[in-house]
Amino acid sequence: MEWNVTDVKQTTDVLQLEKCVNDHDGIELKVAADWVGENDFAIYDGEQLIGYLQAFAYLPTEWELNVFVDPDYRKQGVFTALVEAARARAMKAGVEAFTFVIDDASESGQAVLEGLGAEYRMTEYNMVLKKAQLFLKADPDFELREATADDRPFIVETLGKSFGNTDEEAESIYRAIESDDRITFIGVANGKPVGVIRAYLASDTQASIHAFAVRPEAQGNGYGKKMLKLVVQALFRTGRTQLELDVETDNDRALDLYKEAGFVVHRGYQFHVLAV
Repeated sequence: MEWNVTDVKQTTDVLQLEKCVNDHDGIELKVAADWVGENDFAIYDGEQLIGYLQAFAYLPTEWELNVFVDPDYRKQGVFTALVEAARARAMKAGVEAFTFVIDDASESGQAVLEGLGAEYRMTEYNMVLKKAQLFLKADPDFELREATADDRPFIVETLGKSFGNTDEEAESIYRAIESDDRITFIGVANGKPVGVIRAYLASDTQASIHAFAVRPEAQGNGYGKKMLKLVVQALFRTGRTQLELDVETDNDRALDLYKEAGFVVHRGYQFHVLAV
């Protein structure tokens, strides 16, 4: 069947489809509700939203995709129609690859991506704070302060060096996630900035920690542990006690740090790359 790809009519349509897919498949894949209508694609059957693709342009040449298809409409070309519509727009924008994100438990998602020829890249754990380990010995030579506009070059350079991105890529990623509902902190040791940690303030009680990095030359001094505990304390003081973060499954050092701080693994998410 040939499907017409169109704009989303209502954000509530997307959230209803998200719940339908997650409940049916036993997974947890979330839509970025604030970004609905920004760079996305929808397929309706009458008034019912049956397919939705949300694209995040974190890099100039790569889009990260989340795709939802109503279980009653699978194997009918809905997924393919959404991807092809996204591909046409992406090619005009100079995008070279798509990165699909799926729940580690999604057998249907893995099968579809295998059929597309997408290449597995990595898996990340989503970790949630179960029991905060807030005690931290006072250190007069270390502080965590809120970032200012003057810190931007340091932030971008630190994130780029820590995650293997070029300056241009790091700037693009930072710009894509720059919004009023995020807060950035700088770790300072002996008066010198040594690391960055950010938090997305999802609600009055929830926050997601991300973009956490200690400069390579400053690693091995325990600064990461101090920054993590201090940012948890800062978020707790605002009433945000439901915290989460993501980490690559093979990053043993970071996993140990997060577990020590009271985080536990909640779910896993796979990333698969497809050339446009």
